[in-house]
Amino acid sequence: MTLPENVEAVLEDPEVEHLFVEIPDIDGVSRSKQIDADYAREKWEDGFSMNMLILAVSAMTDVPEGTGYGEAIDFADGTIVPDPETFQRLPWRDDAARVICDFDFRGDPAEAYTRRVLHRVLAEARDTLDASFGVGNELEFHLLDRTEDGYKPVTDHPHEYVTRHTERVRSFYDKVKRWSDAMDISVQSIQHEYGAGQFEVLFDYGSPLETSDRAFTFREVVKEAAATGGRKATFMAKPLTDSSANGYHLHVSAFDGSNNVFAGEEGLSETGKAFVGGLLEHADALVALGCPTLNGFKRFTPGSFSPYTRSWGYNNRTAAIRVPEALPTRIENRIPGAAANPYLVLAGTLAAGLHGVRAELDPGEPVSGDAQRQRPSLVQSPEMALRALETDDELVEILGEQFVHVFTTVKRHELSQFNDYVTDWERRYLKVI
Repeated sequence: MTLPENVEAVLEDPEVEHLFVEIPDIDGVSRSKQIDADYAREKWEDGFSMNMLILAVSAMTDVPEGTGYGEAIDFADGTIVPDPETFQRLPWRDDAARVICDFDFRGDPAEAYTRRVLHRVLAEARDTLDASFGVGNELEFHLLDRTEDGYKPVTDHPHEYVTRHTERVRSFYDKVKRWSDAMDISVQSIQHEYGAGQFEVLFDYGSPLETSDRAFTFREVVKEAAATGGRKATFMAKPLTDSSANGYHLHVSAFDGSNNVFAGEEGLSETGKAFVGGLLEHADALVALGCPTLNGFKRFTPGSFSPYTRSWGYNNRTAAIRVPEALPTRIENRIPGAAANPYLVLAGTLAAGLHGVRAELDPGEPVSGDAQRQRPSLVQSPEMALRALETDDELVEILGEQFVHVFTTVKRHELSQFNDYVTDWERRYLKVI
């Protein structure tokens, strides 16, 4: 068997003893098997077995019934097949490499696998718009110190851009930058955000699948860099009651050769406006994909810079869909929280926007000033968002019925568990009732 050159050179290095064959689960959490390097060389072309059920469990590995990926197929194994374009040595280990895999079941792609969902949408995109997409990600996260009672932010104030407070985590920054470079993630900037212990990272634009792989990988880099320093990094939307929330801002541009198809003489072209129209038309379904946990809905706070309304605007941070005042002309989806699966964030954004292009949807006038009282609010509860997704015929068709069924089943299972759980906040009623 002939291995790809980049793979063979690493796996034949006597120092490399392990290969992590890795997949993003439905929440974009990394799951993997650690394979012996010799066995990896032997089985590379055939792939490696993995329980299909892993595609239909929650981030906490709770197993809901009725997904079609458990008892319906006798809890069978599927096959994860390495994508050699994603093969890399792990910069925090001398003896291991990793590769992101695709997921097959009995010779066919597993339709609920989120990387597969993005592949489906990209195929549809080629049929809809004769253009190549550029994608950029902005990810926010909290860096926390461990305490006897749990966690506290590494900085004690909302020191946005304040240099000396940013410098407090210089060693963490340096590690993130060094490891990101080693994994072909070109970090453009790292900054302290508004919330205590909150940071934001921007990295290079790229092609859709490449950029989603980078976002998936980058989150693991950040978590590992924090853990090796005795800290905790989290992309949870709102990990602290008194701190601002973590967003995931996705930027999309489209080019036909050198022509930016989203750019008009003044602002957006008609194609760009129709793309925005699609995002607004399907905004509530996009909330379901962009807020995969109950906690994600705590971002939607009136008076904050998190999106709250079904709105768009030019260089307006209060709008859910923003057109930055920068080149190249691009469209920014500000709905998702940082905990969202990057493959689903992009797949949903493209699917919604491209439907807008096909249907020539009009987004209406851009909002000026605070969008809060000028436009209808986004859906504000998980159940309403899930219902919006599963009844959105256009998105269900392009994302795949099987995926939408699995996603909504898993999320309703999580919601049911939460609804049955009595929290410390509720126990305050013991004092008066």
